[in-house]
Amino acid sequence: MVLLPRITVAEAATVINAATTFIQYTSGLVLIALLAYVIPPANTAITWTSIAHTLHSSLWPNLLRTDSTRSRGTGWRVSGISGLTFFVGVLLAVTGVVTPLGLKVGPLLRSSSAKLVNASYIPDTSPMGLATSPRNQYFYSRGCGDSGFVPCPGNGNNSNVQIAPSVMNIFSSTPHGPFGMQFRQYYQGVPVGYNDSVLNAQLTILESLILRDDIFAVEGLIVDTSTETPGVGFWNHTLPESTHGGEWSQDILWLEPVTTCVNSNLTIDYTMKNGFVDRVNLTDRGGFVHLTRDYPTISRNGQNGNLYDHAFRGAALSNNFTMVSLNLTREQSYVGRTFPLNSDSISFSVGTMGPIDLNYISNDSSSSITDSGLNLNTLCVGYDAFDKPNITTTGIHCGIFAGTPRRSDGGDSRSLDDNSTWTQSLHACASVTRARIQTITFSFDGQPDLSNLHITRRNISKPILWATERASINIEGVDLFWGHVDDSYEGDPLLSTIRSEVFYVPAGSSDYWGSIDAGCPNTVPAAAWATSYTPSNDGPITIYSGQENYALLQKFGSLIGNDSINGPARIQNLIWTDLLANNIVGNATSNQLTFTPFQPSISYNPIFAIPAILLLVIWLLAFSAAVFILASRSLTISHLRDLIDHTSVGRVVVGDSRLTLIHKGPPAAENDSTSSIELSHPPMVENHSTHTEDTARPPSISTDSRPWSQTAGLSLVKFSPTESADY
Repeated sequence: MVLLPRITVAEAATVINAATTFIQYTSGLVLIALLAYVIPPANTAITWTSIAHTLHSSLWPNLLRTDSTRSRGTGWRVSGISGLTFFVGVLLAVTGVVTPLGLKVGPLLRSSSAKLVNASYIPDTSPMGLATSPRNQYFYSRGCGDSGFVPCPGNGNNSNVQIAPSVMNIFSSTPHGPFGMQFRQYYQGVPVGYNDSVLNAQLTILESLILRDDIFAVEGLIVDTSTETPGVGFWNHTLPESTHGGEWSQDILWLEPVTTCVNSNLTIDYTMKNGFVDRVNLTDRGGFVHLTRDYPTISRNGQNGNLYDHAFRGAALSNNFTMVSLNLTREQSYVGRTFPLNSDSISFSVGTMGPIDLNYISNDSSSSITDSGLNLNTLCVGYDAFDKPNITTTGIHCGIFAGTPRRSDGGDSRSLDDNSTWTQSLHACASVTRARIQTITFSFDGQPDLSNLHITRRNISKPILWATERASINIEGVDLFWGHVDDSYEGDPLLSTIRSEVFYVPAGSSDYWGSIDAGCPNTVPAAAWATSYTPSNDGPITIYSGQENYALLQKFGSLIGNDSINGPARIQNLIWTDLLANNIVGNATSNQLTFTPFQPSISYNPIFAIPAILLLVIWLLAFSAAVFILASRSLTISHLRDLIDHTSVGRVVVGDSRLTLIHKGPPAAENDSTSSIELSHPPMVENHSTHTEDTARPPSISTDSRPWSQTAGLSLVKFSPTESADY
């Protein structure tokens, strides 16, 4: 196989046509030259007829401007048709070269009908796919209880880690539940306090996807990292077998982060000295002086709640806590007042973007408040360890988000100049996980590779039945199973159900403790939220500070710069999505799919068809005229044959042509005398009779300066057809 880089199929076809056309015409010239060289001096009349046909059908008469190509004296009809014939020949050559240039490979087009086809698993060869643990030893388990094992819902009096078959049946009635997901990486062992071996996992980052801004497939998931609507869908990738690819759709469980942030109207301001933070101040931008005097309320029904209420409560309580910690009242502050802070009084790293606690001030005053039992996080999320889990108590997480550091003196944020001034905004945020069923449409070009998939998604348009278990265990001791279940379970006394297009995931022990429960991959979303809201100097959350990734810092900075309110919320959502994609996979497989195949097509640029269109118009007009005169018997085939036969040079030479002279043209010279020169190899027609001296003498050629076409060639000659020719 020969490979030609940097050339399209159309360009290759043009080169081939041009080369073929060149060879076609030049080979005719070359062969005619060889024929002229090898012609014997004497030939039969029919041979001279064939020779004349070959000579005059080549390009030599046009190149040499011989008699057969002269138009003067031929009449407008003959000269017009002759000129048109030559033009059409040139146009035909141009058309063959130019026309293919407009051809391009067109898009793949959807077939008009779908069909059921086999599908096969396609492995993910990306770093994340290669790091995913094998699935052949995977199993589920669950432990319940806070200070010791107690029976989990559905297990009766059995307090082991086995999941009750009845519970498995309920939440496996559709592929959109806790048993449609698995840990991406796991290890098998016996944790502290357990008596049985279980599968466990820890949050980790195998391959950060946060810098991407599209929707794509990785091992076991569909991931959307767009800043507006991030999330993950559970899909064990099986692709149809197809030569040209095609399109199909699947309904999958989709988890998406929902975050709302409220500006606290407080900022951290500082200066830099020798590359380090110096002189830190907390500045009142209205957070103290305009602090609300009404206690913020929140809804107790998380399935119909308002995250803004939680974020606003978090901001108000955090500001009030900070103000009391600084021994201030509203009346003592004003917009723009600064309050010096020292490193011992703050619980976060100044100059670093990321989460901080709602009570980020630590001094004697703040200690007395926390010692009194006031927990700002509990008040913000709306539940505590001793509440009972249920469908209305959703797993909300709260915290303060410190924005990207930016220069407040107008300088370049890439330069840590001495005495440069910097500021960080503080936003109170509240987040929760929302589940829904989405229709994912896949298309590909036939190449069985996840990177070739084009993916779009849309929400289903009808409410479906969601369910969660009923339990009497405290939130700190159980993570309820939840998911989309079959309609037959509506009204089941062991379940709390709701019909809705979306479902907010209930709170559980993973929300309270901030860790993954052994054997329960459905707890990864809560652990991801807990991690994204927990200040830490180590662990996976540190990669999101931007200190070691300037591109990430720029992306987060632009999100906040473009939208100071929604920017922090979008950052939190992207972090959660990245954590979830790195730690969980889907396991639902489809061996057959309803598939609409693609069909290949070509596209054409009509500008390159102009020569072909012109040629077609000429051909249609000429063809129509010819068909008309033949059909109307204005011209008959017998006359056409007679005309061709009797204008052949052989018949003319031997005098057997029906061409007759009716008027002789002007003489070759004024005295009508002719001088001659002898040809070295004169072509001649020999008679079979004995040669005389006259017949053997070479013919003579006029030396008049005027060409033959202007002298004897102007003689008027008439063609007299045979009587059988109908003309």
